[in-house]
Formats: sequence, C-alpha cells, structure tokens
Amino acid sequence: MLLNPKITQAIVIFAHKQVKFSMNKILIITIATISVFLFSCSKEKKNPPKLNQEEFTKMLIDIHIADGTMSAQNIYRAGKNYRPSYYYNSIYEKYNLQPAEFDSCVAYYAENTSNFTKIYDKVIDSLNRLETKYRIDIKNAKLEQDTINLWKRKKHWIVPKQGKPTFSFRIPIKERGIYTVSADIRIFQKDQTENPTMEAYFWKKDTTNGPQKVHFDPIKIKKDSIFKNYTIQLEYPDTTYTHLVGDLFKWDNDLKIFTQEYEIKNIKIYNPEMKPDTTEINREIERHIDRGEFIPDLR
Repeated sequence: MLLNPKITQAIVIFAHKQVKFSMNKILIITIATISVFLFSCSKEKKNPPKLNQEEFTKMLIDIHIADGTMSAQNIYRAGKNYRPSYYYNSIYEKYNLQPAEFDSCVAYYAENTSNFTKIYDKVIDSLNRLETKYRIDIKNAKLEQDTINLWKRKKHWIVPKQGKPTFSFRIPIKERGIYTVSADIRIFQKDQTENPTMEAYFWKKDTTNGPQKVHFDPIKIKKDSIFKNYTIQLEYPDTTYTHLVGDLFKWDNDLKIFTQEYEIKNIKIYNPEMKPDTTEINREIERHIDRGEFIPDLR
C-alpha cells in the first residue's frame, strides 16, 4: 500500500525540523528507516521512480522551504483555515507529480539508507546556502538602506510642476573616505537649460590665501528625455576641508527667465565610511528570519 500523504508530510516536516535546528544525520537515517518500513508493503517500491535523484533532491528542498514557511507563519495553527495543500500542490505541479508518485519516490530512495543520507546532505547544504545568501542579501540591503544620506531635502522633483527649485548644497563634513553625489535625472526636449551639469567640491577657509577648493570632475547632463544616473565621486583630501559644496543641476543661462522641464529623483550624497551599526543590522536579520520572511520563490 502507498504511504498516506499525511504521514509523508509528517516525515518531511520532521526531517525539516532536524535540518533547521540540529541537522543530525542519525535522525535523518532514522527517518529513512521508518520510510522503508512504512513502504514495505508497496508493490511499486522497486519500480523506477518518476523523478531521478537530482530532481527528487530539488523537490525535497522545495518541500522543506514550503514547510518552513508554514511553520514560521503559524499556518499549522490556523484551525479550519489550515490548508497545507495550497503550498504543496504548487510543488507537485512544478515537478509534474502526483502525491502518490512522490510517495513512491520516497520509498525508492529511502530503501538505500546510505544513499538517502547523501541526498539529505545535499538538501542540508542547499538550505544552508540559501539562508547564507539571504543573510548576505538582507545585510547588503540594510546597509544600503541605512547609509547616511547627507541630502536632507526632498528626493524627487518634477520641474516646473513643482516650481523651479535650486539644487545647490553646502554640507559640513569631517569623515575621511570617498564622497559620492548621485541622482537620476532626465531633461525633456522643451527644456532650455544651457550646459546642465552636476558638480561639487571640497571647501575650506584659508585666512592667508582665501577659500580653497578641491573639485570633483563635473559631469554633463544629457537632454534626451531618458532617466540616467549621474554620479560624481572624490576622496576627502584632508580634515582641514570643512564643507562639501556643489550643485546637482547647475546651468549657464544668462537670462533669468527661460523654460525648464526636467525631473530629478533618488538624490543621494553619502560617504560609505559613515556606516550604520552593523550589530543592530545582524539583530534585524535575526528578526526577519524569526518572522518567517525567508521565503524563496519556489516557482
């Protein structure tokens, strides 16, 4: 007889908890032995399975991820709303498999305990890699999100719909490192701005020689109606320079009245050396995992 799907799910759930918490090979072997026993009466167990070993391994990984998702989100406690089939059916569809055929695969591969252990070695390794990748991705995202943006004004402007703002800045600085000025800009064809440019420089007061400046290489802004990212960078020369000064959208028009039609967004002025607290970021990663937000796409 075929293993009841609920028993199969219980085995998979139990295996997943070992993968997630202890990763104990002895328990994995025990699971394999139990599976063989439960399938001992099946006449189909010696038939070649529908999935080869590589496909079966990938399916187990997907099942463990789905089970982890349900556990983390307390779906098992949903009472009458408990519908694990909604999660598992998508996996069956992905591998073009029926639940009974999956049972047969489990029976076939679990019959060889040593090989079944190797399969779970790959499952464990893959889940570890997925979690590691997730941790790296979320840490990078948090670092980018939490990087201190020295531009404190609004980050998105549409001109002239929102007036004719100026984008000059003068920011006190003291941190060493490379300073970056960046924005996404597009200029429309009707715009009459002459020589639109992004520029910046480090500034210091010198009582003997007058104000001193160290300029970034300016960058010209194209008038093609397409959003492009414009970025200029320069390393802080020394701590005697007290300000970062510049203009995100400078022009050379002599006339005071002329048509301007452009859009600027995602304005950032930052220095990567001005880092957020990485300890707090690591705590945030753990909170994400505890809330069950580690949910890779199974499709």
